[in-house]
Amino acid sequence: MSDEIDELIEKRISQVEKKKSQIPYGVILFLIVLILCTMFWKSHYNYAVCLGVGTIIGIILRYSRFCFAAAFREPFVSGSTRILRGVLLAMIVSTIGFAVIQSGYNYTKGVNYNMIPGAVSSVGIHVMFGAFIFGIGMVFAAGCSSSLLMRIGEGHALYWIVFLGFIIGTLLGAKSYSFWYEHFIKDAKTIYFPEYIDLKIVVVVQIVVLIILYKISLWYENKQLKEK
Repeated sequence: MSDEIDELIEKRISQVEKKKSQIPYGVILFLIVLILCTMFWKSHYNYAVCLGVGTIIGIILRYSRFCFAAAFREPFVSGSTRILRGVLLAMIVSTIGFAVIQSGYNYTKGVNYNMIPGAVSSVGIHVMFGAFIFGIGMVFAAGCSSSLLMRIGEGHALYWIVFLGFIIGTLLGAKSYSFWYEHFIKDAKTIYFPEYIDLKIVVVVQIVVLIILYKISLWYENKQLKEK
Protein backbone atom coordinates (compact mmCIF):
# COMPACT_ATOMS: atom_id res chain seq x y z
CA MET A 1 0.00 0.00 0.00
CA SER A 2 2.82 2.38 0.91
CA ASP A 3 4.56 1.56 -2.41
CA GLU A 4 1.43 2.53 -4.34
CA ILE A 5 1.22 5.82 -2.44
CA ASP A 6 4.88 6.55 -3.18
CA GLU A 7 4.29 5.84 -6.86
CA LEU A 8 1.30 8.18 -6.93
CA ILE A 9 3.35 10.94 -5.24
CA GLU A 10 6.22 10.51 -7.71
CA LYS A 11 3.77 10.54 -10.63
CA ARG A 12 2.17 13.75 -9.39
CA ILE A 13 5.56 15.41 -8.89
CA SER A 14 6.61 14.44 -12.42
CA GLN A 15 3.38 15.90 -13.82
CA VAL A 16 4.01 19.19 -12.00
CA GLU A 17 7.57 19.32 -13.31
CA LYS A 18 6.36 18.76 -16.89
CA LYS A 19 4.06 21.79 -16.77
CA LYS A 20 5.27 24.64 -18.92
CA SER A 21 6.32 27.90 -17.32
CA GLN A 22 3.60 30.57 -17.41
CA ILE A 23 6.11 33.44 -17.25
CA PRO A 24 6.33 33.97 -21.05
CA TYR A 25 2.54 34.28 -21.26
CA GLY A 26 2.60 36.80 -18.42
CA VAL A 27 5.28 38.86 -20.16
CA ILE A 28 3.29 38.83 -23.42
CA LEU A 29 0.09 39.94 -21.67
CA PHE A 30 2.00 42.67 -19.81
CA LEU A 31 3.37 43.99 -23.11
CA ILE A 32 -0.13 43.94 -24.64
CA VAL A 33 -1.49 45.92 -21.68
CA LEU A 34 1.41 48.38 -21.94
CA ILE A 35 0.79 48.89 -25.67
CA LEU A 36 -2.96 49.40 -25.12
CA CYS A 37 -2.33 51.89 -22.31
CA THR A 38 0.04 53.82 -24.59
CA MET A 39 -2.56 53.86 -27.38
CA PHE A 40 -5.38 54.97 -25.07
CA TRP A 41 -3.36 57.62 -23.23
CA LYS A 42 -3.54 60.25 -25.97
CA SER A 43 -7.23 59.99 -26.84
CA HIS A 44 -8.85 58.29 -23.81
CA TYR A 45 -6.42 58.52 -20.90
CA ASN A 46 -9.11 57.39 -18.45
CA TYR A 47 -9.25 54.02 -20.26
CA ALA A 48 -5.49 53.71 -19.89
CA VAL A 49 -5.68 54.48 -16.17
CA CYS A 50 -8.51 51.97 -15.61
CA LEU A 51 -6.69 49.27 -17.58
CA GLY A 52 -3.40 49.87 -15.77
CA VAL A 53 -4.93 50.02 -12.30
CA GLY A 54 -7.11 46.98 -13.05
CA THR A 55 -4.07 44.99 -14.14
CA ILE A 56 -2.19 45.91 -10.96
CA ILE A 57 -5.17 45.00 -8.78
CA GLY A 58 -5.51 41.69 -10.63
CA ILE A 59 -1.85 40.83 -9.97
CA ILE A 60 -2.26 41.72 -6.28
CA LEU A 61 -5.40 39.57 -6.02
CA ARG A 62 -3.64 36.68 -7.77
CA TYR A 63 -0.69 36.52 -5.40
CA SER A 64 -2.47 37.52 -2.20
CA ARG A 65 -5.43 35.14 -2.85
CA PHE A 66 -7.64 37.94 -1.50
CA CYS A 67 -11.29 36.93 -1.29
CA PHE A 68 -14.12 38.25 0.88
CA ALA A 69 -15.84 34.86 0.91
CA ALA A 70 -12.67 33.16 2.12
CA ALA A 71 -12.17 35.89 4.73
CA PHE A 72 -15.35 34.84 6.53
CA ARG A 73 -15.16 31.12 5.64
CA GLU A 74 -11.60 30.20 6.60
CA PRO A 75 -11.88 31.05 10.34
CA PHE A 76 -14.55 28.35 10.66
CA VAL A 77 -13.07 25.86 8.17
CA SER A 78 -9.32 26.01 8.85
CA GLY A 79 -9.05 28.42 11.78
CA SER A 80 -6.95 30.84 9.69
CA THR A 81 -7.79 34.54 9.88
CA ARG A 82 -5.05 35.77 7.54
CA ILE A 83 -7.45 36.93 4.82
CA LEU A 84 -9.90 38.33 7.37
CA ARG A 85 -7.11 40.39 8.91
CA GLY A 86 -6.25 41.58 5.41
CA VAL A 87 -9.84 42.77 4.97
CA LEU A 88 -9.71 44.60 8.31
CA LEU A 89 -6.43 46.29 7.37
CA ALA A 90 -7.95 47.32 4.03
CA MET A 91 -10.92 48.81 5.89
CA ILE A 92 -8.59 50.78 8.16
CA VAL A 93 -6.72 52.20 5.16
CA SER A 94 -9.97 53.00 3.32
CA THR A 95 -11.39 54.66 6.44
CA ILE A 96 -8.45 57.05 6.51
CA GLY A 97 -8.64 57.59 2.74
CA PHE A 98 -12.36 58.37 2.71
CA ALA A 99 -11.94 60.63 5.74
CA VAL A 100 -9.34 62.68 3.86
CA ILE A 101 -11.59 62.89 0.79
CA GLN A 102 -14.75 63.77 2.72
CA SER A 103 -13.04 66.25 5.05
CA GLY A 104 -13.21 68.84 2.27
CA TYR A 105 -17.00 68.88 2.40
CA ASN A 106 -18.50 71.85 4.25
CA TYR A 107 -20.74 70.29 6.92
CA THR A 108 -21.73 73.64 8.45
CA LYS A 109 -24.10 74.36 5.56
CA GLY A 110 -26.08 71.17 6.11
CA VAL A 111 -25.62 67.66 4.80
CA ASN A 112 -26.42 66.90 1.18
CA TYR A 113 -25.78 63.19 0.62
CA ASN A 114 -25.52 63.66 -3.14
CA MET A 115 -22.73 66.23 -2.78
CA ILE A 116 -20.58 64.32 -0.28
CA PRO A 117 -17.59 62.62 -2.00
CA GLY A 118 -18.17 58.87 -2.09
CA ALA A 119 -21.44 56.94 -2.05
CA VAL A 120 -23.65 57.70 0.95
CA SER A 121 -26.84 55.65 0.63
CA SER A 122 -29.72 54.48 2.78
CA VAL A 123 -29.72 51.43 5.03
CA GLY A 124 -32.69 49.13 5.37
CA ILE A 125 -34.11 45.67 4.80
CA HIS A 126 -33.06 45.87 1.14
CA VAL A 127 -29.40 45.88 2.23
CA MET A 128 -29.88 42.86 4.50
CA PHE A 129 -31.81 40.94 1.84
CA GLY A 130 -29.26 41.74 -0.88
CA ALA A 131 -26.32 40.83 1.36
CA PHE A 132 -27.98 37.53 2.31
CA ILE A 133 -28.61 36.57 -1.34
CA PHE A 134 -25.10 37.64 -2.33
CA GLY A 135 -23.67 35.61 0.55
CA ILE A 136 -25.51 32.48 -0.65
CA GLY A 137 -24.13 33.10 -4.13
CA MET A 138 -20.58 33.40 -2.76
CA VAL A 139 -20.92 30.06 -0.97
CA PHE A 140 -22.11 28.24 -4.11
CA ALA A 141 -19.51 29.98 -6.26
CA ALA A 142 -16.75 29.30 -3.70
CA GLY A 143 -15.62 32.90 -3.92
CA CYS A 144 -16.57 36.55 -4.18
CA SER A 145 -16.75 38.63 -7.35
CA SER A 146 -13.08 39.67 -7.17
CA SER A 147 -11.81 36.10 -6.76
CA LEU A 148 -14.22 35.01 -9.53
CA LEU A 149 -12.54 37.35 -12.02
CA MET A 150 -9.12 36.38 -10.73
CA ARG A 151 -9.80 32.66 -11.25
CA ILE A 152 -11.13 33.32 -14.75
CA GLY A 153 -7.84 35.06 -15.46
CA GLU A 154 -6.03 31.98 -14.16
CA GLY A 155 -7.83 29.86 -16.76
CA HIS A 156 -10.45 28.05 -14.65
CA ALA A 157 -13.21 27.22 -17.16
CA LEU A 158 -15.83 26.42 -14.48
CA TYR A 159 -15.87 30.03 -13.29
CA TRP A 160 -17.13 31.20 -16.68
CA ILE A 161 -20.42 29.53 -15.72
CA VAL A 162 -20.37 31.38 -12.41
CA PHE A 163 -19.60 34.59 -14.30
CA LEU A 164 -22.64 33.98 -16.53
CA GLY A 165 -24.79 33.62 -13.40
CA PHE A 166 -23.23 36.82 -12.06
CA ILE A 167 -24.26 38.71 -15.20
CA ILE A 168 -27.79 37.26 -15.11
CA GLY A 169 -28.17 38.22 -11.44
CA THR A 170 -26.93 41.74 -12.13
CA LEU A 171 -29.39 42.19 -14.99
CA LEU A 172 -32.27 40.89 -12.87
CA GLY A 173 -31.24 43.25 -10.07
CA ALA A 174 -31.16 46.21 -12.46
CA LYS A 175 -34.56 45.23 -13.90
CA SER A 176 -36.19 44.98 -10.45
CA TYR A 177 -34.48 48.08 -9.00
CA SER A 178 -37.57 50.26 -9.48
CA PHE A 179 -39.60 47.84 -7.32
CA TRP A 180 -37.02 47.91 -4.52
CA TYR A 181 -36.69 51.69 -4.75
CA GLU A 182 -40.42 52.36 -4.51
CA HIS A 183 -41.11 49.91 -1.67
CA PHE A 184 -37.89 49.96 0.39
CA ILE A 185 -35.07 52.28 -0.66
CA LYS A 186 -37.07 55.50 -1.05
CA ASP A 187 -38.28 55.57 2.55
CA ALA A 188 -35.18 53.97 4.13
CA LYS A 189 -33.14 55.98 6.62
CA THR A 190 -29.69 57.25 5.62
CA ILE A 191 -27.32 56.97 8.58
CA TYR A 192 -24.25 59.13 8.16
CA PHE A 193 -22.40 59.53 11.45
CA PRO A 194 -20.59 62.82 10.63
CA GLU A 195 -24.06 64.36 10.43
CA TYR A 196 -24.35 63.89 14.21
CA ILE A 197 -20.74 63.61 15.42
CA ASP A 198 -17.53 65.31 14.35
CA LEU A 199 -15.82 63.49 11.45
CA LYS A 200 -12.52 63.14 13.36
CA ILE A 201 -14.25 61.37 16.25
CA VAL A 202 -16.06 59.03 13.86
CA VAL A 203 -12.79 58.09 12.12
CA VAL A 204 -10.94 57.47 15.40
CA VAL A 205 -13.76 55.33 16.83
CA GLN A 206 -14.04 53.27 13.64
CA ILE A 207 -10.28 52.66 13.47
CA VAL A 208 -10.21 51.63 17.15
CA VAL A 209 -13.08 49.17 16.56
CA LEU A 210 -11.31 47.69 13.53
CA ILE A 211 -8.05 47.32 15.46
CA ILE A 212 -9.92 45.51 18.25
CA LEU A 213 -11.47 43.15 15.68
CA TYR A 214 -7.99 42.58 14.21
CA LYS A 215 -6.62 41.65 17.64
CA ILE A 216 -9.57 39.32 18.28
CA SER A 217 -9.08 37.57 14.92
CA LEU A 218 -5.36 37.13 15.63
CA TRP A 219 -6.14 35.71 19.08
CA TYR A 220 -8.70 33.35 17.54
CA GLU A 221 -6.17 32.03 15.00
CA ASN A 222 -3.50 31.45 17.67
CA LYS A 223 -6.10 29.68 19.82
CA GLN A 224 -7.07 27.38 16.93
CA LEU A 225 -3.42 26.56 16.22
CA LYS A 226 -2.78 25.64 19.86
CA GLU A 227 -5.81 23.34 19.93
CA LYS A 228 -4.53 21.50 16.85
